Amino acid sequence: MPSARTLLFLGLLTVPLAAAVTVPWLAGFVLLGDLLVLIAFGADLWLARRQVVEVGREIPPLLAQGEASSVVLRFETPGRRPLHLRLREALHPVLASEPRRAEMLLPPRQSVEWSYTLAPRGRGRCEWGPLTGRLLGPLGLAWSQRELLSSRPTRVYPRVRWTGRVGRLLALAQRRELGQSPLRSTGEGAEPYALRAYRRGDPPRKIHWRATARHGRLILREDTWEQGGRLVILLDCGRSMASTDEDRSKLDHALASVLALLRLASGRGDRVTVVAYSDRIERQVRVRPGAAGIRQAYAALYDLQARLVESAHESAIEAALALEPRRALAVLCTSVTDLAVSERLRDAALSLHRRHATLLVNLEDPKVARRARSRPTGPVEAFAKVAAMEIQLANRRLARGLRGRGVTTVTTAADRLALETLDAYLEAVGQPLRRVG
Repeated sequence: MPSARTLLFLGLLTVPLAAAVTVPWLAGFVLLGDLLVLIAFGADLWLARRQVVEVGREIPPLLAQGEASSVVLRFETPGRRPLHLRLREALHPVLASEPRRAEMLLPPRQSVEWSYTLAPRGRGRCEWGPLTGRLLGPLGLAWSQRELLSSRPTRVYPRVRWTGRVGRLLALAQRRELGQSPLRSTGEGAEPYALRAYRRGDPPRKIHWRATARHGRLILREDTWEQGGRLVILLDCGRSMASTDEDRSKLDHALASVLALLRLASGRGDRVTVVAYSDRIERQVRVRPGAAGIRQAYAALYDLQARLVESAHESAIEAALALEPRRALAVLCTSVTDLAVSERLRDAALSLHRRHATLLVNLEDPKVARRARSRPTGPVEAFAKVAAMEIQLANRRLARGLRGRGVTTVTTAADRLALETLDAYLEAVGQPLRRVG
């Protein structure tokens, strides 16, 4: 590629070409000058292509949506001449809205760093790179373009770092998983632990009658505190979760909150099952205990995307009941933005509640909330405001009707979704938030 210096020389040679009409020998002079410039350009391009640049890129091991990370690129040349570089780091739209560019002078046999901050806009699988560089030849006449680093696959996860009370809850859950929980268990346990002979003063209600009949003497059942329950999480990935606000969809917020709930429940020792669904079952994950199980769940769920279809709540509930037939706590995370869907969701939640204790987490649509609070200036805006208010009213009726049937309901905005979900979960398992910070 010719540099600005080459174009300048060629432009200057066109000036005497205008006088060649009256002085014919000037045309030969111009052609000779053009030939010399082209020869020098070709030689400079050949030298530029022979220049060697060693490049290394350091990417953070964990990239999370919306969390700023520092990317460092190091350049070094073994040659004896400094190199003039123009760099272009191609970035997938999930990572950034535009590529990163830089220009630098690379001293000989010295290392130079180029760093920039990156906060991924989305999540999922994407390609990072390639890194393209243009090297200026020693004569300054030609740029040699080459691919310094090839593209590489990378993953962007949902939000993983939390501050405030959510962060403290997750820290306490991790400490409990490591056997360092500051929480004290009180009262009587409910999980069978062992059998022993009956002693005077033991409560008759704890007599194990089958063991008594088998041994021919009174046998008592000893109980301990339950080490963990069963948790089923149903995550809606349908049309209602696809709307975005400030580059994040409702599914982005819901998935981050679900994964925080999964970490808290796993730290308590719960056996967790996750069912993600739209008009079909998208993912089914049984989370193994411990940190390895949490990593497996992140790897299985991080790239979920909302689909523009109506969600089949009934099919998801059937799948959840098949995966977890024993009584458990079921958390259904969705967003109600349609009056017709509200009744279907009510019937589905009541059907789930017949088998499991049910917690419905309803994520408010920020656009609907803003429209309901707006002041209309015309008939169209007034109609939109009434429609938004009807949706909010339907959500309140849904929550009131479900609470009357024993279903716990949480309706909240995205910025409080994780905290409200963890709070409701802890209350459901009999461990109020005030006891853990």
